Amino acid sequence: MRVARAVLVVLFATAAGAAAQVRPEGDEWLRRPVDDRTFGTFLPFFAYDEKQPLDVRVSATQDVEGVTVEVLSYASGPGMRVTARLHLASGGGTRGPGVVLMHGGVSPGKDGPGIKSFAEFLARAGYTTLVFDLQYFGERRTDLLTTFSEAEKHDKLYNQPGAYLSWVIQTVKDAGRGYDLLVERGVDPRRVALIGISRGGQLSLIVGGADRRFASVLALISGHFDAFETGHQAAACPANYIGRISPRPLLMLNGNLDADYKRSVSVDPLQRLAREPKQLVWHEEGHTLPSEFTRATVMQFLRERMK
Repeated sequence: MRVARAVLVVLFATAAGAAAQVRPEGDEWLRRPVDDRTFGTFLPFFAYDEKQPLDVRVSATQDVEGVTVEVLSYASGPGMRVTARLHLASGGGTRGPGVVLMHGGVSPGKDGPGIKSFAEFLARAGYTTLVFDLQYFGERRTDLLTTFSEAEKHDKLYNQPGAYLSWVIQTVKDAGRGYDLLVERGVDPRRVALIGISRGGQLSLIVGGADRRFASVLALISGHFDAFETGHQAAACPANYIGRISPRPLLMLNGNLDADYKRSVSVDPLQRLAREPKQLVWHEEGHTLPSEFTRATVMQFLRERMK
């Protein structure tokens, strides 16, 4: 009996490993997104009680070379708090523009040096910027992820369709509450952009398609799925959202040398689903955090589209 059971365990592990290595050229939604009626059934997933107080709690205030940064948390549904940093725009004042910024799948979350630097850059340019920890990352980490290796993130989250969908739903709510917070702090509700980097960029396409309050969407070094993903549910697929960002402007900035979001498999097919107005920019870089070129492109886009 023990031998038979051991054989079954080995066979199951082998089959699971083989399944994890499947690399689809694309799912059915990348070829044909869901219709409007089906898409309408997704939207209730992302609804939240708009009357629930944000209950903002500021734990620290810092001055970073002239930019005031508040370390805070806010409520995002029953029993759910989101940790974040609010970078107050230099000279922005009230009714100025704002940005909700989403980081990639890295352990420090909002506290990663690259994302902090980018948020400070946006604030110095006049955009009050809120960057929040995605669930399971940064100050919101749990026992689900401990090493934050690519294998662990995909085995436990990205390639677990049910868990991933729940995570996507929570992220849409967290970003929407981030919008509420910016508006509550005096940002012009008609001039709030959504920017996501890497995994955050993939999520930004979903958030932007689901929450039409964001004036523009910027997805940097992202795409339909990364090099280790094996698929996701329809309601968690950016292919079903990207075309619904229009008529709000969309910027996708990608690198020809990116081995994570590969152009031919993950990016080009998704970009074909985007509708005008859209700006698709390619540069000769890999999967890197915003460089000077990226920042210049982002700033030009925001200045032209967020007047």
